[in-house]
Amino acid sequence: MNQNTKNLPLLRRAGRFFNRKFLAMFGIAVTIVPKPEWMRKKRIVTTQVGRFQIEVPNFNTVSWYYSLHPNYTSQQGRVAAQVKKKYPKLAAIDIGANVGDTVCIMKTAADIPILCIEGDESTFALLEKNLQQFRDVTAHKLFLGEKTETISVNFEKVGWNTTLQPDASNSGTRINIIRLDDFLKNKADVDCFKLLKIDTEGFDCRIIRGAQEYIQKVRPVITFEYNRENMDAIGEPGLDTLFMLGDLGYTKIMLHDANGRFLCTADLSNRSLIQDLHDYADGKRGAIYYYDMTVFHQDDADLATAFMEAEQVVHRNKDFIY
Repeated sequence: MNQNTKNLPLLRRAGRFFNRKFLAMFGIAVTIVPKPEWMRKKRIVTTQVGRFQIEVPNFNTVSWYYSLHPNYTSQQGRVAAQVKKKYPKLAAIDIGANVGDTVCIMKTAADIPILCIEGDESTFALLEKNLQQFRDVTAHKLFLGEKTETISVNFEKVGWNTTLQPDASNSGTRINIIRLDDFLKNKADVDCFKLLKIDTEGFDCRIIRGAQEYIQKVRPVITFEYNRENMDAIGEPGLDTLFMLGDLGYTKIMLHDANGRFLCTADLSNRSLIQDLHDYADGKRGAIYYYDMTVFHQDDADLATAFMEAEQVVHRNKDFIY
């Protein structure tokens, strides 16, 4: 035994013996390679998303998920491109912008103006830095909800997937929440915001309810996360908001699974089917963890059909990587 081997911990020496001696008898060898950047201790890593690169903390799931699944949520880019065909002056609102990955996806597919909203302080700092490579993109640091108010919350997953847990005891951190309708009151060219994307760890439906004036006026295509696990944690029922959208003239709903793979299209008027879909994807118990939903107003029935047919082609041709 040489000196270098002698100084190794016992378990590592045993592992080397197992690798070199025992497995070799069966013609097997294990090669140890360096850990990828996202597995190393806390650091900022460069991550490829679409045609762009952004800086991401390696504890943020963005840093490794796009490495493993390069086409993750790429349908958000395809819907942006589809909507722009009909509305050439299209602009998008990205709520829960994180460090800018959705901006990368949309900008890869269509060079459109994007208004980003992100509440987490450290995430917002990186978002601003990452957005410097784009034109016509602005960032606003705030949290959105159903009402404009001050509430008490506890924070979870800070710095990567910030989740607000309302605290009924009022012993948590007090933060300001604003309705999207109130935020947009002084914004110019609101009619151009024909695409609304929301990904806010359970608050998506609340934000939709706080945007009814904008939704009724502009009738945007809305794409949002429907995550029952996060919704249940804050007492968010979800279904009533889907049916509310039906009452506001939205007729088609398209579902992708948690990886961004096309699942199906349904009529919002088919409440029995919507209930079944809601009941099934209830977090870790379901084979589908959560849905990414896209809803289309009846005025955009042509868009809904075009996007559905395009997604079916992507799905059938296996033009995705999981």
